Amino acid sequence: MSARKHSGEQGLTVSVLFLAFNQASFVEQAARSILEQRSLAPLEILLSDDASTDATFEILQTLAEQYRGPHRVRVRRNARNLGISAHYNALIAESTGQLLITAAGDDLSAPYRAQRILQAWDASGRRADLIASDLQDLNAQGEGGETLRVDDLAQWRNASDWAAQRPYVVGAAQAFTRRLFTQFGPYLPNVVYEDQINTLRALLMGGALTIAEPLVQYRRGGASAGLAASDAASFLSKTRARHQREVAEIEQMLQDATSVGEEAIVRSALEFTINRAALLGQLLGRPGQQTLSAVFCAAKKLPFFWCLRQYVYLRWPEIGAAANRNKTRRSAARQALSDRVRH
Repeated sequence: MSARKHSGEQGLTVSVLFLAFNQASFVEQAARSILEQRSLAPLEILLSDDASTDATFEILQTLAEQYRGPHRVRVRRNARNLGISAHYNALIAESTGQLLITAAGDDLSAPYRAQRILQAWDASGRRADLIASDLQDLNAQGEGGETLRVDDLAQWRNASDWAAQRPYVVGAAQAFTRRLFTQFGPYLPNVVYEDQINTLRALLMGGALTIAEPLVQYRRGGASAGLAASDAASFLSKTRARHQREVAEIEQMLQDATSVGEEAIVRSALEFTINRAALLGQLLGRPGQQTLSAVFCAAKKLPFFWCLRQYVYLRWPEIGAAANRNKTRRSAARQALSDRVRH
C-alpha cells in the first residue's frame, strides 16, 4: 500500500471509492477521470485494486505518485482478492467522507461529476441518502452510444413505492451517504449488484434523487463482463454463481428491511424472486439427480414452462450450455447491428 496525501482538513466531505480488478487496459483513463475532477472542494480519492494479477495496481501507483492536484489521493491494494462486496466494505471503512461516490476501473466520470453530485445533495438539504445520474453507454472499444436514462428516484418515496415498481438504476453512477451504510451495515458476502440494495436502503431512510445528466461513461463488455458458458461444466458453474448472487441480494434486502420494520412489504415484493431462487437451489443441490417433482411443486408459484426449462438445463447441462451460446450469439449480433446503425 502506498499513499500521497495533501494538506487540509482531516475529514473531507466527499470520498470517491474507485474499485479496480484486472483492468490494466482501461484503468489509467478511468482513474485520470477521477483525479481530474473539477470540484470546488478537495475530494478524498481512494484508488483501490482488488489483488489484480495484471498491471492494474502498478498503473494506479504511478498515477498517485505523479499527482499534484488539490485532492487527497491514496492508492491501496487488497492482500487477496475480496470480491465486490468485501472490497466495498473495506473502502467504506477506510474512507472519511460523508458522501461516497463510486467509480469502476473501466468507466469514465465526467470532470464535473463530483461537483454536480455535491450540489444536488446540498440542494436536498443533505437529506437524500442516494444520488444517481444518467449514463452514456460505451461499447468495449470505448465508442460512445446512447444515453442511458435511469428513473427519477424522487418519484419513489418509500419501501411501498419500491415494492409496487422497482426503479431502473445503475450502480456505476450512484453516490450514497455514510449514514446509510452506518444504519444498515456492511454488504453480505456474495453481494455483487449493489444498485437495488442501495436504492432500497435509501428509500427506507432519507430518500433518493436523480440527476438527469449523463455523468458516467459506462463501458459494456470490459473486464467486468461475463463470458458465455461454452460447455456443461462452465454452464453449471456460472449458474451456481448467479444463484449465489441472487440469494445474497435477497438476504441483504430482507435483512435491511427487517432492521427498520419493513420486512413484510419487501418480502412480498420479492416473493417471485424468492420462489425462483428456491427452485434453482433445489435443482443445483442435486446434480444429475433432479426430479420433476420439484418442477411441479414450484409451478404452483412460478410459470410452468420456465420451471421445466430450468429442470432440463440443469439435469442435462450440455443443453443449457448450447442454449447459452445461442443466446450470446444473438445478443452479439443485435449489438453489432445497433453499432452499425449508430455509425
